[in-house]
Amino acid sequence: MAVEENKKSVLTCLHDVDNASEQYTVVKWKKDGKVLKHDYDEETTSHQRIRAFKQNGTLVIYSTKPSDRGDYVCEITTAGFEPLVSKSATISVIEILKFSPPPVNKKLELGSTAKIHCKAQGTPPPTIRWEKDGKGDGFDAHIADTNGTLHFNGVLSEDKGRYTCFASNTQGTINVTLTIDVVVAPKFTLLSHNPTEAIEGFSVMLDCVADGDPKPTIHWDKNLQMNDFNRSRFQVLDNGTLYIKEVHREDENNYGCTAGSSAGLNRKEIRLIVHTREGYHPEGNEAEDSTVTKAVLITMSVATAYIILVIGLMIWCRYRRRSRKLPIADGAKIENGDVDHTELKEAPNGVAPGSSQPDKDGLKNAHKEGQKSDGTETAHSQSSAQSKKSKSSYDKILLSRSHLKDLKLIGRGEFGDILIAFLPKSAVPVSDKRGSNASLSGEDKDLTVMVKSLTHTKDEAALTEFKREIDLLSKVSHENVAKLWGLCREVEPHYMILEYTDWGDLKQFLTATRKGTSQSLTPVQSVAVIHHLARGMEHLSAARFVHRDLAARNCLITSTLTAKVALPRLTKEPYSQEYCKHINNIIPLRWLPYEAVYEDEYSTKSDVYAFAVVILEVFSQGELPFPKINDTTFLAKLKEKALDWKSHKNTPDDLQKLQETCWNINPQERPSFEDLVKETEKILKSM
Repeated sequence: MAVEENKKSVLTCLHDVDNASEQYTVVKWKKDGKVLKHDYDEETTSHQRIRAFKQNGTLVIYSTKPSDRGDYVCEITTAGFEPLVSKSATISVIEILKFSPPPVNKKLELGSTAKIHCKAQGTPPPTIRWEKDGKGDGFDAHIADTNGTLHFNGVLSEDKGRYTCFASNTQGTINVTLTIDVVVAPKFTLLSHNPTEAIEGFSVMLDCVADGDPKPTIHWDKNLQMNDFNRSRFQVLDNGTLYIKEVHREDENNYGCTAGSSAGLNRKEIRLIVHTREGYHPEGNEAEDSTVTKAVLITMSVATAYIILVIGLMIWCRYRRRSRKLPIADGAKIENGDVDHTELKEAPNGVAPGSSQPDKDGLKNAHKEGQKSDGTETAHSQSSAQSKKSKSSYDKILLSRSHLKDLKLIGRGEFGDILIAFLPKSAVPVSDKRGSNASLSGEDKDLTVMVKSLTHTKDEAALTEFKREIDLLSKVSHENVAKLWGLCREVEPHYMILEYTDWGDLKQFLTATRKGTSQSLTPVQSVAVIHHLARGMEHLSAARFVHRDLAARNCLITSTLTAKVALPRLTKEPYSQEYCKHINNIIPLRWLPYEAVYEDEYSTKSDVYAFAVVILEVFSQGELPFPKINDTTFLAKLKEKALDWKSHKNTPDDLQKLQETCWNINPQERPSFEDLVKETEKILKSM
């Protein structure tokens, strides 16, 4: 039977069953050999699309879809008897002529090679063609219309305009019109030298002039912080140049210039070096100096009073102790050689007070102090003393913390404070230089690094995880995985020095685009970022490492939109709301599958599940998954396996299908990262 799309299809299955066997009889419908999922409840108020009526076995498809095409059979099973199977009935669907999906407006880069797809479905299959500005006289030589796809071999400025796609078959003709705009990505035409030097008290200009189509807008940041400027001294001129009216010593920093438009983003960084000038005092510093002087005097006064009080208490205690002793003729010499007259009365246990008993206590206390010291040393060195082999491997990446400059706190994690700093390239251990030539090439400027401190040295779980992260990052080298530059262990707390990027973590960047402080990523740029992360995770999984906390907050992005998998894990600040305490463990609940939360089974497949959530974050511009429900409700739904994951509306169709496979409840049904790299690359090439 042939049925029009969205119309009702009815298949009957008449059969006779006596009253005694009726309760043991079940009617099933199969499509192409597989049992069809349908609703048996005839009294339900919900309107399921496919329903089988129990009394007579009739199958009703209320709104027929193209996917309903196939061969249907009715199977009647009665307990104790062989199943009875009907003849096959074939449903063919006459599809409505429609675009799937309709093409949308595009921005093409001048001089690039581009494709615009127009896909349509219908019965019979439609023919598809393109027209520009209502003219049906064909296209220029560099444009080809092939099976509904427009191929641009070198986009020209005159290619901008309105393009119409026509789809035709026996049902008629439909069309959709879109606008193609030709753009030029932002390019810098004038930039100040890097570094730029200035003298304290004088003015300076940091030039940043960019060109493009449409005209890009210029945004400045100071040490990756937007709008961190004193408006009375800093001014952005109409051409994008940053003018500092009066340079102060604290203005020495890294200044980032970002040129952005709908055609893309471009960013450059300029280091400002400020030279001091003798006799110069910025306005308002006199009052500040006076306040500092007062604070120092008050502090010194309090400290002096405290010292006097302690000395007085010591003298009083010594006097009280001496006054209780009774003088006798015989005495013992004390430390200064004088005779200390003391009455030597024998204690009940035969020990004279004040003689051997205090010595025993002293030995006990000394022994306890020794034990405490040994325990502390053991705890502090536990992560590095697993074996001589691991210790020697850690020694290869040791560096001195004296090389770290301008440390700045950005948050707190499970081990302690997390900071960013600058590290000279020359200070990177030799073993890291060999595997990181790409990162260390170019001009000899300082590296921006992230510093993870280990303060909880007595926490065995923290030590184990700290060592796991070192092992993970020290044994891999990939452009899409943040590098481990070294370890600082000469004093406490120990530091893990990691690669950091000029634009920071991906979550911070996505949130900025949602708030309008930065240009949003285009669909192509979003898929490219996802492809980068898939490549990084493929490299980790190939090395048999499990990430356990893959999320946008734990990925980095550069000004060239290169994404990297990292491990900041800011569990306490500023991303504490994205973690949940479960069975005495802090876990990234909304990024973990059932087996990780309730069975403690972490694997590459659980990382694949989290990867699908990262895709959702990228296209929702950093929005928290399921923002309308709390952690308790989320845990309950996860336990019941009732979470209804949905892709963001802006996600490309092919990527949505890939995302759904990553969220499969069965870990074995999820794809590998190798598959994800291949599929995201295909999607990227098709856009």
